[in-house]
Amino acid sequence: MAGMVSFSIPRRRVMLSLGLLTAAGGCIPALANHAPAEAIPRARLTSMPPQVLVHTLDGFNKSSMEEDVSSAVAWEAERDLGDTVPEVGVRPAEHLALMTCGVLCARLIHWGALATLEIGLQREKIRNYGFHSVTDWRFRANLSAARQALDADYALFVVLKQTRQTTGRKVAQALGGGYTIGKQIDAACVADLRDGRMIRCVSERDESGDIDDPGRLRQVLRTLLHRLFAPSPPNR
Repeated sequence: MAGMVSFSIPRRRVMLSLGLLTAAGGCIPALANHAPAEAIPRARLTSMPPQVLVHTLDGFNKSSMEEDVSSAVAWEAERDLGDTVPEVGVRPAEHLALMTCGVLCARLIHWGALATLEIGLQREKIRNYGFHSVTDWRFRANLSAARQALDADYALFVVLKQTRQTTGRKVAQALGGGYTIGKQIDAACVADLRDGRMIRCVSERDESGDIDDPGRLRQVLRTLLHRLFAPSPPNR
């Protein structure tokens, strides 16, 4: 049934698939963008519902997903993103269009969120997926029906990941000198729905703030969007 389609990612499954997020060793390849901002026609671009992952690490490196907090922040993020994307000439996907698209768009959103998170993690030197371009992330299915339902050829994905720590973990780190890296990783990507490839991404990393701090959410979204759609510098 269409009413049973979920456009939120399965958070626990995503975190299990990523494992414990620790800094990767060795040289992590930089990820090249495929398209400059000005090559993406805003009239054919729509934003997908943003995805939020808030989890807590304890002193034994066990991760617990904060489902209620994640859902609450995701609701605020969807509202704030809808208010912010018009600043860069982008329109949010309408709920009716997503429901018409159904399972295909649910799969697209799940893939886009995970791909955007992985890209953000590699860009910020947290995880190494061995890729050298954002186009290496590709949705391998025919998206013609999604393009028609959404009236778009490009889709914008935003993922916000916040890692919190228990008091016990903070005390253990203070005594033992350990450190949790990549506490807040935020990323935004544009995918070309004609071939399913990511074509442009940006990311932000914050080791001190929390995505639920007053005013932080809207600030992060605005920073991501304006960086993602900043025009290329003129040739010298």
